[in-house]
Amino acid sequence: MLAMCCPAIRCRLFRLLALLTVSLFLTLRVAASEIDACKYLIVPVFQSDPWGIANDLRAQGQASGFVVISAVTEVPLADRPKTCVMTGSWYQGGFGVSVAVRVVNAVGGDVVGDANSAKGGLTYPGAARSAVRELYHQLRYGGYSEAEFQSRIARLYPPRPKYELTEAQIKSTTETRSPIEGIWSDGQNEYRLGIVKAPQGITADYIAVILDTTNPLWQPHEIKAEIRSTADPSVFTATYFGGDKKAMGTTLTLDHQAVLRGSLPGPNGKTDLTLLRLWPKLADEPATATSEQGGKSGTGFLISRSGLIATNWHVVSGAKRISVSFLGWRDSINADVVIRDTTNDLAVLRLTDASRQTDLCHDLPFQLVSAKNVVLGQHVSTIGYPLSALLGSSPKFSDGAIAGKSGLQDDPRWFQISAAIQPGSSGSPLFDNEGNIIGIVVATLDAAKAFYLTSAIPQNVNWAIKSDYLLSLVGMIPDASLPDRKVPFSPEAAAACIALVSAW
Repeated sequence: MLAMCCPAIRCRLFRLLALLTVSLFLTLRVAASEIDACKYLIVPVFQSDPWGIANDLRAQGQASGFVVISAVTEVPLADRPKTCVMTGSWYQGGFGVSVAVRVVNAVGGDVVGDANSAKGGLTYPGAARSAVRELYHQLRYGGYSEAEFQSRIARLYPPRPKYELTEAQIKSTTETRSPIEGIWSDGQNEYRLGIVKAPQGITADYIAVILDTTNPLWQPHEIKAEIRSTADPSVFTATYFGGDKKAMGTTLTLDHQAVLRGSLPGPNGKTDLTLLRLWPKLADEPATATSEQGGKSGTGFLISRSGLIATNWHVVSGAKRISVSFLGWRDSINADVVIRDTTNDLAVLRLTDASRQTDLCHDLPFQLVSAKNVVLGQHVSTIGYPLSALLGSSPKFSDGAIAGKSGLQDDPRWFQISAAIQPGSSGSPLFDNEGNIIGIVVATLDAAKAFYLTSAIPQNVNWAIKSDYLLSLVGMIPDASLPDRKVPFSPEAAAACIALVSAW
């Protein structure tokens, strides 16, 4: 029959047949849906909508049983996980309209339903309305179901382990507390947390337990974070569980015993994590605890002739004054923080008088390179200022090997190294055999705590963060320039370019 038609008519019939075939296929294609867990529905404005498809979607949603709203802020905080967002697109064909929608949860962004419909043989506004009705028929919304909602929450946000803890228990303990222990709150007052020593069975030094929360996905007594000590008493590594209960790694720095700072990865980049201590008050802390934070020292190393020095962020975090001194100096020079990476515990400083470095370190005998070619068992060495108050103000050399190509709990940012380090080694450069810097010393395993957890005494379990993270950080400094190495490497020559960093 088609062969008897003129070419124009035959073409139009083919287009109509194709549109109807697409309509049949798309009607059968419906996502596995949990849409009955949605009580509230938001339908944003379409970018171009001459026939008012978004308005039809809202009207049909109201008729189907949704509570249609304009923004998630219209919903009580406890009901926000019950809120869904319908996004969509439309296409105008020769004989009709194709409309597609997707329904996602407003909190987690996961899909709870999608549908497609193509309607032909009608005027365009009529075809659009018909397609909208078909979409809701495909979605099969039967009205809000609390049982469906609870089932979905249990599947997507399973309960975290609980630890029975109350504020009264925290305040009544007679044990000596470390500076991190106590009652804390986030800046938005979404969580009230108790940080206490971790019980047996948890491979962490401390846990943060929810005492109270406004987040409906979390319950009191659930463990919000697992926190581990480092060589520096003011720096901790942590596994933090976000609002969606997904685990994220971070580094926490304790500023003046009153603020814990870190950053968390997110879909739009890093977000700051700030916890404020509510109890005990600083005046209530024993004098020994506060005096331990009076000053900090660590190691830094020159990375440019313009006076840029790399170190760990925890060495200088919270400092009002930073001073740097090199081998042979009788005094020191001030430095300022240029850029920091709190997640990876890195900072770059700039000397206030860069000309003084040329007295002893005219050319750098080492060079910062990528760590991507480092292999297991490779020989490494480091130079720094460990325990400078006890061992003296001259740099110390130690060597060892790459014991692991990942860090604590397989953290890919770190190397495990066997070179001996102590407090004060933080920020020391990690060298390969050719004098290339492939890492920055960052932490050591607490032997006493490891023995308590495992009944084994660890030996030379230390970590360095890979140099690639420092290279990335330096690349963000507009005027930074990393020079090529012009003189041979030797520990003696390198020591002249490695500094003792002090912070108050």
